[in-house]
Amino acid sequence: MGEIETSVIIPIPKIAGIDLSITNDVVLVWMAGLLTLLVLLPVCRRQSPIARGFYQNLMEGLIEFVEREVVAEGLGSAGRIWAPFLLTMFFFILCANLLGLVPVPSVFHAVTANINVTAALALIVFILTVSLKIRRQGVLGLLRGFMPQGVPWWMAFLVVPIEVLSWLARPLSLAVRLFANMMAGHALIFVFIGMAMGSAWLLKALPLVGAIVMDVFELFVAFVQAFIFTMLAGIYIKDAIEEEAH
Repeated sequence: MGEIETSVIIPIPKIAGIDLSITNDVVLVWMAGLLTLLVLLPVCRRQSPIARGFYQNLMEGLIEFVEREVVAEGLGSAGRIWAPFLLTMFFFILCANLLGLVPVPSVFHAVTANINVTAALALIVFILTVSLKIRRQGVLGLLRGFMPQGVPWWMAFLVVPIEVLSWLARPLSLAVRLFANMMAGHALIFVFIGMAMGSAWLLKALPLVGAIVMDVFELFVAFVQAFIFTMLAGIYIKDAIEEEAH
């Protein structure tokens, strides 16, 4: 059993060479967004100042963890305004990752195993950080940042391309890291299931146990990858805020 291919559900004619057809991955992105809303809405509408019940305490713990580790520790008090954005990013990626654990592989898979999805998320963070820098420094100020202070002018031909490449590597690393980790776990589960289907009945239990273990591990990976993506997004926002304040 191999990787699930993206299939077109509602074909739409190309516009300016861009295919806007509705695919199964597009539907899964919508489902992840809807699931994020359904997950967070009960917590946001809570009447009591004290969390009650397992679900509210679990969500409260996750929110406090992200706020403490990413917002408070990473961005500081000046970056607290970005807590709603980072929390939404975290829970959306987490929900998108968890869709891959639904035991209907012909329908559900981790949509973050699609590089187009992770690239879009990384592009959002990239555009946001660039906008923060341009708002205060201007375009010329942004461009001057590619030439560090104290570097001789005759080194510009070497330093500037390196600075530009390292800057552009940020969204690339965000997209590829999330995509590669989710794709690898998803593929391993398929391998174990395929081995179970092709094995003799005496040996079917071994790959099935492997698939179950991988499912449990993927639950952990889904959380870790959502947190890492959010933490890196917070670091990039912090850099933009600090440069903006200078």
